[in-house]
Amino acid sequence: MDHQQLRERLTQLHDELERTQTVDADTRAVLDDLSKDIRELLDRPGETMDRRYHKLSANLRANLVLFEATHPRLTAAMERTVDALVQMGV
Repeated sequence: MDHQQLRERLTQLHDELERTQTVDADTRAVLDDLSKDIRELLDRPGETMDRRYHKLSANLRANLVLFEATHPRLTAAMERTVDALVQMGV
């Protein structure tokens, strides 16, 4: 997995987060935080892996269960992104 492929996964996940509806206010806050974190990573191409990638990976893993039953497409996008981050050594 190279940086370009990771950026593509992050973009796909960001788009899926933006499309996700039918959530309560607390869940919307989680989605907004994840979306913000991804946007910050995408806006800074070329920077090396750092704590922001580790933070995103941890947040995605922590929230997978929250969306498993109700948002399978979002869960799949989150899992693909976590896998990509793992392949990059995060």
